[in-house]
Amino acid sequence: MCGLPRDLTHYGVLDRPRVDQPHYGAHLGDAGYWSPYVAVVLARHHLPACELEAPFAGTFPVFLAGEVVVKLFGPAFDGTESHAAELAMHHLLAGHPEAPAPGLIAHGCLFGDEPRWPYLVTRRLRGAAIREAGLDHRESLSVATQLGEAVGRLHQLPAPGPVAGRDVLRQMRAGAVERLRGFGLPGHLAEQVPGYLVGALPAASLVHADITADHVFVDRAGLAGLIDWGDAIIADRYYELVAVYFDAFGGRRPLLTGFLRGYGWDRADDFGRRALQGVLEFQFDAISRISEMVDLTEVKDLDQLADRLFG
Repeated sequence: MCGLPRDLTHYGVLDRPRVDQPHYGAHLGDAGYWSPYVAVVLARHHLPACELEAPFAGTFPVFLAGEVVVKLFGPAFDGTESHAAELAMHHLLAGHPEAPAPGLIAHGCLFGDEPRWPYLVTRRLRGAAIREAGLDHRESLSVATQLGEAVGRLHQLPAPGPVAGRDVLRQMRAGAVERLRGFGLPGHLAEQVPGYLVGALPAASLVHADITADHVFVDRAGLAGLIDWGDAIIADRYYELVAVYFDAFGGRRPLLTGFLRGYGWDRADDFGRRALQGVLEFQFDAISRISEMVDLTEVKDLDQLADRLFG
C-alpha cells in the first residue's frame, strides 16, 4: 500500500548505517531496519511512501516500494564504485532499449553531499525473476534465445567511463588459485590454473558479468529485462557465459545452445577453453555448481573439464 510522502521529522537525524559484520549481514534484508533510510529517499524525490518488500538478499540493501526499487550502496564491498558503474550503465542503456534494463528515476546520496551511501531509484520491472517464474522447457528455451539476442546487442555497446577493466582482472588473476581451492577445485586442477590462464581473455567487450537467475526477469511475453548492473566490466565476452550457463540456466545445455543461437555466437575450436577461463579467472563461485555436474576428482586436467562442460 502506498500513500503521500511521509513527514520525516519524527525520524530526527538519521545515524549512518553500520557496515560491520555480522550486523550488516543480519540486517541486509530487514525492511524495518532500512525503512527510515528508504523513506528519506522516497520523500526527497516526491515518490509515494509504500510498504517495503525485500527481494533476494544480495550485496547491498534493495527494497521494492510500490512501483519503484530503492538500492542503497554502503562504503563496504566497493559500494561507491558499484554505484558509479551501475549509474553509468543506466544512463547508457536508457538510449538502448534493445538491452532491456529498468528505467532510472532518481539518484543521490543519503547524507547530503557526503559521497558515502549513494543510492539509485529505478522502475520496478514487470514479471518475476526466472528463479521464481516456473517456466517449462519451451518457455525457458524462448527466454534463453531472447536473452542471447539482448546480450549480443549489449556486447556491442561502448563501455561508460566508470566501468572497470584490465586492472580489476589482473588483480583477480593474482589470487585465482587460492580462491578456486576455497571454492572446492581439487589441488591437481588448481595447480594447472596459472598455465591455463596464460594469454586468456583480452578485455574487449562491455559485459553485465552477473546474469544470474535472480537478475533475469520474465513475463508472459518472455524476457522483461535485466537488473543489477553494478558488476558491469570490460572483459572478454566469454565471461558472460559463466553466470548465464551455471546459474540462470542451471547448467542446462539446451538453454545455453538457445542463448548462443540468439546471440549469433559461433562455437570456435577453443570455445570450451575460453569459457572455462572465464570461470577460473573471474566467476570462482561457479565451481560449487560445476562440482554438482561433474565429479572433479575424476577429471585429469582442465582441458578435459572444459570438454565435459562445454564440448
